[in-house]
Amino acid sequence: MVKKILLIILTFCFLSPFCHSYEPYLPKGTLIKVYTKVPLSTKSLEEGSKVFFIAPYDVWVQEKKAIEQGDIFQGYVNFLKMPAKGVNAAMQITITEITKKEGPSIPLKGKIIFSSSKTLGGTLTNPASYNKMIHSKKVYGNIWGAVGQYVPSGDWEFGQHVEVTSRDSLFVEIDENYYINK
Repeated sequence: MVKKILLIILTFCFLSPFCHSYEPYLPKGTLIKVYTKVPLSTKSLEEGSKVFFIAPYDVWVQEKKAIEQGDIFQGYVNFLKMPAKGVNAAMQITITEITKKEGPSIPLKGKIIFSSSKTLGGTLTNPASYNKMIHSKKVYGNIWGAVGQYVPSGDWEFGQHVEVTSRDSLFVEIDENYYINK
């Protein structure tokens, strides 16, 4: 009888979720600061071009290094739009893996965040010319009154290419949990 009770207690201990150790990880949505290795520009890139980024700092989870200084993030340009009349160029970059300093490459899903947006560029250009428009306005005590205003004529400047240099700080947003002990 004692053996059966001891067997039940040991089975409970080994199968209990509290007996298993915690595996540290970076949760989904974590932002990691990175810098580009070479300047990236919409002039020289195409969709599918490989791009590389370097982690300038260590990232710690509890007492383990999740990402070391000098680890390389590899990705590709998944969206590229050339400049047109009225719109600047735009691009989006997806991260596919991280290469550790020791050598192994680990798959990692993520995307590059450019100043709170997933897309770099894509903004409207300035108007090329303005028209002068007069709006009538009645002023108290005066029958006559008007206001002059300059409004865009509908003609816009041609867009510019966008560029990211090694001085620009970017962020990698992780799209799935990244476990450290892989």
